Order: sequence, then C-alpha cells, then structure tokens
Amino acid sequence: MHYNMNNVLNLRHIARIFSICLFSLFSLLTQLNAQQKTENEEILYMDGLREYHMGNPDKAFAIFSSLARKGTHNDAVYYYLSNLYQYRNKPDSAVAMMEKALRLDPGNTWYRSQIASFYMANNQIDKAIDVYETLRKKYPQQVELYDGLVDIYINRKDHENALKVLEDIEKYAGKSEISCLTRYNLYIFQNKRDEAIRYLTEYDKDNGTPRTSTILGDYYSSLKQDSLAMEYYSKALSMDPSYVPAIFGQAEINRIKNNFGPYFRSMIPLMANPIVMPELKVDYLSQILSNQKFVELFFPQIDTLVENAYIAHPGDSSVAYLYSRYLALTGRGEQAVKVLNANLKYYGESRIAHREYLSLLYYMEEWDKIIEHVEQYPQLFSHDPSLLEIKGLAYVRKDMIPEAIAVYKNVLNLAKRDSSMEVRALSVLGDLSYQAGNRKEAYKYYRKTLRKAPNYNPVLNNYAYYLSLEKKKLKLAYEMSKKTIDSEPDNPTYLDTFAWILHLMGKDLEAKAIIKHALIYGGNESAAILDHYAEILYNLNEQDLAFRYWEQADKLDPSLGISEKVSRIKEGQKK
Repeated sequence: MHYNMNNVLNLRHIARIFSICLFSLFSLLTQLNAQQKTENEEILYMDGLREYHMGNPDKAFAIFSSLARKGTHNDAVYYYLSNLYQYRNKPDSAVAMMEKALRLDPGNTWYRSQIASFYMANNQIDKAIDVYETLRKKYPQQVELYDGLVDIYINRKDHENALKVLEDIEKYAGKSEISCLTRYNLYIFQNKRDEAIRYLTEYDKDNGTPRTSTILGDYYSSLKQDSLAMEYYSKALSMDPSYVPAIFGQAEINRIKNNFGPYFRSMIPLMANPIVMPELKVDYLSQILSNQKFVELFFPQIDTLVENAYIAHPGDSSVAYLYSRYLALTGRGEQAVKVLNANLKYYGESRIAHREYLSLLYYMEEWDKIIEHVEQYPQLFSHDPSLLEIKGLAYVRKDMIPEAIAVYKNVLNLAKRDSSMEVRALSVLGDLSYQAGNRKEAYKYYRKTLRKAPNYNPVLNNYAYYLSLEKKKLKLAYEMSKKTIDSEPDNPTYLDTFAWILHLMGKDLEAKAIIKHALIYGGNESAAILDHYAEILYNLNEQDLAFRYWEQADKLDPSLGISEKVSRIKEGQKK
C-alpha cells in the first residue's frame, strides 16, 4: 500500500494545530479560573470588611480566617485578623498576623507602627524600640509614627535617648506645649531643675500657654518669690481667665499673705463653678478645713465655699461626704443628715453611701435611726458584716444586750473570711456575754478569740480583769495582763488592770509603781483607776494620801459609791 506524502504532512500539520489549540484552551481555562478565584477572594474580602465596620467581629473573623486558610496574599486580610485577635485578647496571634501582613507589604509604615504597639502591649519592649527606631531613621519627617518612643525611653529612665527622639520631633514638627513640657520633665528627671526652668522660661516668652505660665508661677511660689509668681499667674489668666490652676495659685498666695479679701473673691466663684473637678475641690477644702483656727476666723466665708462646692456637684458623693461632715462638726447635724439622705437617692445601692450615713447617725448618737435604717434595707445589709456591726453597736449603746448579741452572732457567721472582723466579733460577744451575766459563755468567746489572735490586747485585758474580780486564776490573769503592757506600756487601762492583779497577789509596791505610770498617761481622769490607786495606797499604810485620791475619784464619778465605801472604812478605823 502506498502512502501519499502530502497526506502525511497534512495530518502532522493538523495534529500540531490541534495540540496548539488544546494548549491555548487549557491556558485560557487556567486564566479564567485564576481570575474567578481572585474575584471570589475580592468579594469575600469586601464582605469581611463590611462586617468588620458594621460591628460584627465574629462574622468578620470567620470570613478573614477562611481567606487566610486559603493562603490569600492580601496583606489587609492579615491586618484585620490581627486587630480581631487583639480584640479577642489573643496577643500572640495578633502579633503573628501583623507580622505576616508586614511581610506581604514591607513598606507599610502603618503596619510597622501597629506592630510596635502590639509589642508594647505584650511587654516586648526591645522589639518595639527596634521597630520605632527603624521608622524614625527611614521616615524622620513622619513624627507621628515614632513619637511613642519618647514615652518608652522615659519609662526605661533612658532620658538621653528620649531627648534625642524629642529633638527629631521638634526638628520636623516644631515645638509645641507637649514637646516643651516633655523636655522640661526630662530635665527634672535628670535633676537639672535650673536648666528645666531656663528652658521653660525661654519657651514661655514667645509661645507661652496658661499651663506653662502657671508651672512657672508655682515654681516661684514654692521659692516664696510671690511677686514673680503673681506675674506668671496673671499672664496665664490673661490668656484664659477661667484657668483653674492659675486661680488656685493666685488665691493661695493671697491667703498666705493674709490678703483674704482677694483670696475669697477668687475662691468663692471657683467653688461654685461646676466645670472645676469635684475631686480637686474636695482635696483643697479638706486641707482648709483641717485648719480649725482659720475656719473659726472666717466661718461665714468658709461656709460659703463648702456650700458652693456642694451646690455645684449635688450628685458627687465625695463632695456630699465632705459637706455633711462639715455640717455635723459645726453643729448642724440635721442638715448633714438631709445631705446624706439626698446622696442615697443617687447611690442607693452603694454600701459606702449607707456606711457614711450610718456613721453620721452614730456620731449624732441617733441609735434608733441606725436600727431603723438597717432594717429598712434587709437585702443590702444582711450579707455585709461591717454594716451590721453598726446596728450591733447601736443596740449596745441602747443597753439592749440580748439584741446586740443576736446581731453580733450574725456578724460572726458572715465574717468567716475576714479574720480581723471575726476576732473583733468574738471579742465583743465575750464582753456582751459578761454584761449579760453569762461568765462561762464570755470566757468561751475570749478563749476562741485568743486561739485566733493570741496577742489581741482588748481580750487579754478584759479576760484578765474579770478573772481578777473573781480572784481566780491570778497567775493566768497576770500572764495575759503582762502581755498587754509589754506591747502598750503607756495604756492607762492596761496598766490599771496589771497593777490591780499585782495588788491581789500581795505585790503592792510593784502595783503602786505601775499605777502611778497609768496616772501620768491619763489615768487621773478615771474614777475607777483613782479608786484602785487609793486601795493600793491604803494597803501600804499611806492612808491620808489614799483618802485624798478617793475624794478625787468620788468627784469624778459619784455613781461608783466611793464616798459610802470611804465612810465604812473610816467607821472601821474608829472601832
């Protein structure tokens, strides 16, 4: 069979053309698939971006995560994932995603700035410094990219490098109040106060602000250069007549120089100004009110200051507490109660507000009102031992001992996690049980207290004293009482107990020396201590002196029946 050569050539040509067509078709399909993939990624990315900005972080996270798993080369995907990981409190993952975004777009300064802040949040300070320093060297004009470096160096006490960064900032962005005060503080940190003041003074000449002028005013005020200080305060107020620190500075100089007219003319409207922070007013007024003579001398003006502060901030609890205490201390208890009642309308759920109110009632000895108030809020007080304790104290002051015991038992149950309160509750229950005539129960509570707090002086003293009254276990009483005077050698009550135990043990000479020490530290104002001293003196045959102290004791407290006891003693002497 013969083949036609032309036919063979044609077949080869057709085959080649067919192969080329197949390859072209495959390439076209590949390009179409890649294009479709890119378009799908773009659509997904836009969906994720929309969810992110609409405040749906979980949906955005799911979309961006799916793109990351598919190996997207869109750096923005990793940037947003980084932010979302930061939001989820996963700092390591946030850093990893930001690093990936940066690898895809190494020239992105925003990414670099962000990753530096992440390093800071993760306490990777050295890495943060490296990033910021790179940004500073590459883009010195863009100071916003590395201005955080100043604070990093300041926190590290690397003041020299902080100044170098600050010089670049001022070189490219110009001087500002912030850069000026930062440099001023850096000089202060370096103990270069004179240089700091020179720099600030130079800046203040042409670029002064109320703040820079006031700082200089405060400086010269501290040096008692009042005229110069006043110049700077006046300059500050010429720029901003309402600038509070300058007003305070001027007013204080007037007060110190006894220029009370200008002082009150500045301070009274300042206290009435609701824009001035209440915390600042409370701190300042607290200092003023601590000077009792000043308050007495300028009572009407001080009254106006405190009242103005309260009127300006009726809903601020710290101002209300200050005002109510001031009213109470100046004999206007009912007004003080009204102030704290009003405060409870703002802060009815606040235990602090209720404690402040109850403390005022306690100061005013309004025992019934305390009990009534606590019972008015059973949910609030039933689980707070410190608030319940005030109710217990009110019952004690009303001499309602069974009711007080019931309250303190409740306090004890609630105070299991507060060792100091538990000790205090046990101690009080011991005292109350003794008052109720239940000595066995009292001693049980005292022993429990001392197991928890072996050196708790109030119980050591009372337990020892009550044992001495029974003239029982005097050795134990002596040991407990000795502990109290070893730790508090000038406490007249503890010294009296110890002296009395020595007297009962027949050691009157020692007892006399101890109780004389008690008299020096306030014991001469106690009828009971003077009575004990007289007993000891009488036992030492110093009878004239003993009768003299009995007479003093009787004058202090006739209810102790000392005069009757002295009469019996004298009758016995006659016989």
